[in-house]
Order: sequence, then C-alpha cells, then structure tokens
Amino acid sequence: MGKMKKRPAKHGKNNEAGIALLISIFMLMLISIVAISMIVAAGRETDLNGNYRSSTSGYYASVSGLEEARGRLLRSNVNYFNNTVAGFIPAGTMPVGQVRYITNPVGGENVLAAYPDSQYFQEFGANPANVQTIPSVSGANAAGIPGPLYKWVRINAVTEAALNTDVNQDAFLDPTTPLFYDTGNAPKPSLIVPNPPGPNPANVPATAGQVLEVTSFSVLPNGTEKLTQYLVTAQSYGLSFPSALTLAGQSVAFAGANSAGYQVNGSDGSGNPPPVPGCVPGAGSLPAVGVTDASGSNTNLTAVDAGIPSNRTGNYTGAGLATPSVSDTIGLSSAMSSPASLNQLVQTISQNADLVITGNATQANMPSGMSATNPMTVVVDGDFSMTGNYTGYGLLIVTGNFSYSGTDGWKGIVLVVGEGTTTFNGQGGGNNEFDGAIFVASTKNSSGQTLSNFGNVGFDISGGGGNGVYYNSCWINSASQPPTYKVLSFREIPYRDVLHLN
Repeated sequence: MGKMKKRPAKHGKNNEAGIALLISIFMLMLISIVAISMIVAAGRETDLNGNYRSSTSGYYASVSGLEEARGRLLRSNVNYFNNTVAGFIPAGTMPVGQVRYITNPVGGENVLAAYPDSQYFQEFGANPANVQTIPSVSGANAAGIPGPLYKWVRINAVTEAALNTDVNQDAFLDPTTPLFYDTGNAPKPSLIVPNPPGPNPANVPATAGQVLEVTSFSVLPNGTEKLTQYLVTAQSYGLSFPSALTLAGQSVAFAGANSAGYQVNGSDGSGNPPPVPGCVPGAGSLPAVGVTDASGSNTNLTAVDAGIPSNRTGNYTGAGLATPSVSDTIGLSSAMSSPASLNQLVQTISQNADLVITGNATQANMPSGMSATNPMTVVVDGDFSMTGNYTGYGLLIVTGNFSYSGTDGWKGIVLVVGEGTTTFNGQGGGNNEFDGAIFVASTKNSSGQTLSNFGNVGFDISGGGGNGVYYNSCWINSASQPPTYKVLSFREIPYRDVLHLN
C-alpha cells in the first residue's frame, strides 16, 4: 500500500481571517464614533450659530431704538418728538426725575407693564416723578417689512450719582444736578456740573449742552433680550455772544441810527419778539455793542461812540454801563475768535444747513417752511438783501454784504462773516426788529483769501428805520439747532441683572 498524504494545516488562514474581521469591526466602530462626533459637533455649531444670530439680532434691535430716539431729538427731523406731542421734550434743561419713553408694542400690549423698567430704579434709587410716552415710528413699515423688535426706549437726564462718577471731584456724588457736556471746557473730558449746582441750574456755559441718557430694551420672539444705553449731547457749534451787536475787526466803521425808535439793547429778553415756547430769558444783561480792540488801544470803542448821534446815546443800553453801552473788553468763544476758526465754523454749519445759497439772494430765496415754530439754518455765500416786510427765523450766515430795511427783521442769530459789512437800505420808517444777536467780522480779503487777523468791518444804519437789535437768549438757543446728537458713550447692560429684580 502506498503512503497516505497529510492535508495542509488551515490554522494560519483562519487566524488571518479573524484578525481581518476584528480590524474591520474596529474601523467600523471608529468611523461610527467619528461620524457621531461630527453630527454632535454640527448640532452644537448650529446651536451656537443660532444663539449668535439671536444675540446679534437682539443687539441690533435694541440699538435701533437708541438711534430712533437720537434722531427724533432733532427739530429738523420730520418725526421730531415735539412735532408729535407738543412739549414732549422740555425746552431748556430736562429736569432729573422726568422720563420720556418711546413704546413699540405688538398688538395691544401694555409695553411698560409687560416689560417693566427696573434699570432706572437701580441707577437713581427712586422711580421717576414725571413719565410721558410716545409711540414709535418704526411700527409703520413699507412693503410689509417688519420693523425693529425693541419694546421701549427711555430718555432722561443724568447725574453724578446715576453714573457713579465724581465729575467735579468734590468727593460728593450729586443726585439732583443734571450733567452737561462743555466743548469749551478744559481739561477734557468735558463733563461738567453747573456751578452753583441744583435741580434747575442757571449758570450753564453757552458752549455746554445737557447730557441725556438713552436706554433701549429689545425682545425677540424666541425670548432673546438686550438692554443697551447711550449717553448723548447736542452737537454744539460753539456760538457764544458777548453783546447784542458784536463787531470783531481791526478797524470798525460805525454809523448809528437817527431814528428815535431805533435801539440796541443788551438786556436779555428786551424788545417785543414772539416768545419761544417753554423758554424764559434769564441771561441778564450784556453790552449793547461789543467791539474788539488791540491791546492798549480803544480806537474801535471811540469809533462806535463817535458814530452814535449825540441825541441817541440813551438808546444803547445794557450791562449796567453808562449809555451808550459800548464795550471793548469782550471775550470771543474759540469758534469765533479768528478768521480761520470762523471760516471753519461757516463750513461746518453749511454742511448741516437747511439751505445753502451760492451767490446773491433776497428774502424771496428763503425757505418757505421757515417760521417762528420752525426756525431754519440758511447760509448765503454772497450778498443778502431783505426788503418789503419780511421776518426770518433761525440762524443766518451772510458772507457778503447784509442789507435790510426798517420793515425787515430776524429772530435768532445773524452772522455776517466774510466781507463783514452791514448796511441799511431804506430811509427811515418801519417797526421790525432783530431779536437774538448779530455778529459781524471780516475774515477774507478782496481775493477771497483768509486773513491772519480780523479785517475792517462796517455797520451803517444811519438812515434810521426799524426798532433795532435786542439780545434774546431764547431766540439764540432756538436758532442754534444741533446738527446731531453726539454719542459720548455706549454700553450693553446685562439685562438679567436689572430687569428681573422684582
């Protein structure tokens, strides 16, 4: 018999197949773990993105409330608060304790009841004494586009105690005196407490504007809430007047009126202008006429005194001075102290004016909407002549010659800067007047180049006519419309810290 052959062993192949199966299972588990991790991570990223989008949307909804309030503080805005509700924003200083709300309800909800403002109490330690509300203009949207989802915006005065900041460094956080921002104050920052302090401060620099706190609360449909806050103040042009009629020049030519009715009066509120609602003149008395003179010289002072008819010296009154009330010891604000600064001021005002006229103009070119309740800012880059029976309201700048008759007048501010000449173009008669302040200065030579120092100015009213020039702080303030409300600070407030303390 032949020998039987042995079959080859299969253990090696079986072992290899087992190892391959284990590797495959391991790889499958690894892939599964990675896939699950990616799914979880994607979900978390989606959640994070969703949270970020909600937070960002809530933030911008709240800021939109701040911006609506800031815009509606401007009288030039068609939605100006006082155009909707008369006296909504008080004239002059807003007292501490008065609060104004813009509400933006959905349907018929009572916004302030549904979303109470606990943050005010946290800052001031008391509830406001006077609360008024006004509806938002954001709810009226075109083309079905939804508006901002803020609920309310609060506007109020602010104090040292509310900000927890000792502004004047007297070791006392004043809880009753409203704060102001003074562009002319040094050193900066320019937050100031009026001196003397008090709830209704009177001694506030002309270059200072009240600081207002604007706070906005928003809620999205998913419950996301945001609370943001501005501190704002009216952007100031830095206009300050040391007299009813100011003539800033190296050499002044003055010819006073012969008319018995023509006066120049530096007592605040003198004359017979229409009142400015909510404002009572209270700046005291200034010189009737103020001039600049070189140090040690009284040339311009003498020229004005000599230009007033001897039988009319009693018609120039103010500041407790003997008549005629003329002074050359006046101070000019930094914005009005040199030809360069005045030309810069004219450029700034022109950028924000209601109307800029290039070339000569008459009253026929003035805006039709100008009125006592709607003063405007007009810049005439050329000569301006008023005739007939015309009264303007607001801030007027003339870079050429300004001429007028006795039946014409202006309520507010007149700046004749450039050529620096003012003339009367009639022969007596008329009972109109200028209420506010007039400032005349020569800033350019005949070629239109800026002078290094003020040039020669002329004021000629020798023909008589009209009732004159009367200082009036209310009409000055009415004419000094801010071009914007400047944001001094911004912060986002953790809403859970203040809104859920009930």
